[in-house]
Amino acid sequence: MLESLPILASRLTGVWPDFLVGITLMVAVSSALCLFSSQACNPGRVWWRNPGLVTDICYWLVVQALAPFLRMGLLMALAAVALAFVTQDELNDYLVNGRGPLGALPFWGQVAAYLLLSDFLLYWNHRLFHGARLWRYHAIHHSAEEVDWTTAYRFHPVNLCFGSFLVDVVMLYIGVSPTVLLLLVPFQVTTAVFVHANLNWTFGPLKYVVATPVFHRWHHTSPAEGGSRNFAPTFAVWDVLFGTFHMPEGKLPQNYGVDDPQFPRDFLRQLIFPFRNRNAGIGAVLTRPLNAPPSAIGSVGPQPGS
Repeated sequence: MLESLPILASRLTGVWPDFLVGITLMVAVSSALCLFSSQACNPGRVWWRNPGLVTDICYWLVVQALAPFLRMGLLMALAAVALAFVTQDELNDYLVNGRGPLGALPFWGQVAAYLLLSDFLLYWNHRLFHGARLWRYHAIHHSAEEVDWTTAYRFHPVNLCFGSFLVDVVMLYIGVSPTVLLLLVPFQVTTAVFVHANLNWTFGPLKYVVATPVFHRWHHTSPAEGGSRNFAPTFAVWDVLFGTFHMPEGKLPQNYGVDDPQFPRDFLRQLIFPFRNRNAGIGAVLTRPLNAPPSAIGSVGPQPGS
């Protein structure tokens, strides 16, 4: 089994040139967003003067920069386990083509299936992280008092592992090719950067289909402003279908962050915060169960009963 791992590693790392091209594209998109300052959702707030910029940079350097390598490690670990049950040829075929009904789809069919199914799972996963048990980890992301594209990197490692990484494991298990996951990493990073950008873009009627900067910025507001709706990372249609869509006409979100003045602002204290504050946010008790359309599920507090 061990002698097959270098071959598997070579096959998986074969997509990295395309991945690096995608990362370059992401950097270019992030830079291009700065050219639309006249269309800012919150004028006068620029990312390089964001008081949380140093914290966001730390998350990018320490957590997000390692994320692609953690995903690669996950794929290699799964491959190592799978080699005990299948032949090397079968595993190589899975790495390229996937398996089961999803593996029978052409490559772009698998891409479409991954985008839709993973976004659906992430929608519900996101709602769970707004529950009492998991909010203390997700509150790190909502602690940004000025939301811009750098906020996309502010995630606690536990949130990442039991969020997007867990969804990737599910997608691999049901048969999506690992190659699809690796090639879509730049797309996922770029869309995350885009929806956090300080832009007033709503995309007109398409706002009911895809996530936009205004759509996601409402998610970072207080319950009084309609915060903690708009859970979908890419396709707003999930919020439309499940009653959590919120984009009031003629209004733009203004205020962001958590409602705890003692919430740590620096990177290291935020990393340990969830472990030292197990009841963080539980004082913000609300009244609707998780499966009900929320009137105030609080981006500044968790939902009860979850």
